[in-house]
Amino acid sequence: MNTSPNGIPEHTLASMDLIFSLNPTFVARGFSGDIKLMTRILKAAVQHGGFAFVEMLQACPTYNHFATHEYLLDRYFDANANGHDPGNLQQAKALATQVQDRIACGILYQREDIPHFYDRLIPRQELKTTCVEEVRRYDVSEYWKELV
Repeated sequence: MNTSPNGIPEHTLASMDLIFSLNPTFVARGFSGDIKLMTRILKAAVQHGGFAFVEMLQACPTYNHFATHEYLLDRYFDANANGHDPGNLQQAKALATQVQDRIACGILYQREDIPHFYDRLIPRQELKTTCVEEVRRYDVSEYWKELV
């Protein structure tokens, strides 16, 4: 059910301005109409050594009659294929926020000079193992017997 059948009277949130105000180390935007681009972005986001913000554009055929699949298909472009340098913060901000005529997708911003999140945790600094390696398996079958 559409919660705003008469439109939204408020201004929408400038999400990319908000994201860049948080000093991110990875910002990307993808489009559901370009699976190869989405795959490249999501793979890079997962491999990034910190918090990765990924915005995915997807048309809503039920409630959004303006930003249709065709509308997005006509306006999106792969900024990296056009020579965008993800290390350039000012250019990344401009590409991310200017969406009136064209919508920049791809890896818009990435910093790789900041230490990985786990490397910055003081209690982990002397450890050589990863968190995943330290997880133990527990047999919880006895607990399930009480519930079933």
